[in-house]
Amino acid sequence: MFQKGHIHIIYGFLCIVTLLTVAAACDSEDDIKSIFSGKTWYISGGEINGTPIQGDELKSIYAVNATYMIYFSADQSFSGVLVSGSSIAGTWNANGKNNAMTLSFTKSDNVNGSSLSTNIFNVLKDASSYNGDENNIKIIEDKHNYIRFTNNRNSSE
Repeated sequence: MFQKGHIHIIYGFLCIVTLLTVAAACDSEDDIKSIFSGKTWYISGGEINGTPIQGDELKSIYAVNATYMIYFSADQSFSGVLVSGSSIAGTWNANGKNNAMTLSFTKSDNVNGSSLSTNIFNVLKDASSYNGDENNIKIIEDKHNYIRFTNNRNSSE
């Protein structure tokens, strides 16, 4: 059906297509500005020491407007509120290639208003990476500690 020369050409063509596909996939990089810059993110869940934030704890996040949120500016500063009467601020840095992330705090007033806010603050303070897109992100300390955010205040996913 195929001559020996045609098989080599087809095989070579398939190898080139495969290599280009792999190379394109390896070169993918998150668009940091479209994910973080100029957006307010609301906490929608997470895990603390491997235990999900759920039930009454999750309900308490939405009990008061303007709580449990963080805003990332294009100039790589951030500000936010954990519990009512608290405030956080500082600078952020994220790497779109390896998803590394750090938050450096210049302000952390009254973040110990509850055990939940203390735990969330500690995860953010010790963050090492992020995962997500323009609608949902996780800020991750390690495999047992992360905070999930959404840009829709009324969403818990």
